[in-house]
Amino acid sequence: MSNREGSSEKTRRDVKDSLKNVREGVERVSKDIASTTEKWVKETEKMVKETGPKVAATIDETMEKTAAAIKRTISSIDRETKPQQVKLLRSYKSFLSKQVDLIEKRLNELTK
Repeated sequence: MSNREGSSEKTRRDVKDSLKNVREGVERVSKDIASTTEKWVKETEKMVKETGPKVAATIDETMEKTAAAIKRTISSIDRETKPQQVKLLRSYKSFLSKQVDLIEKRLNELTK
């Protein structure tokens, strides 16, 4: 075997070894990415499961408190004179309309 053939053979082995190392590296990175992705998905699912009920409970509680506040407000208005009731109810309606407008604006932003 000539010096040139030996050098060529060594170069092929080096290339083959380098390719093998690259393949192994790519496999390790692929496994790491898959593992990280799986962990991220599990953590996200866990967060949603834990947070969802808390948010729903908060919304339910807020709606109950709002309904109670409306009842108290209406009861308070009922104790006023008829002209005063009309004035107060119009003001209250205006206030509630502004709240509805804020909710509509937020919904439109979220659904665009």
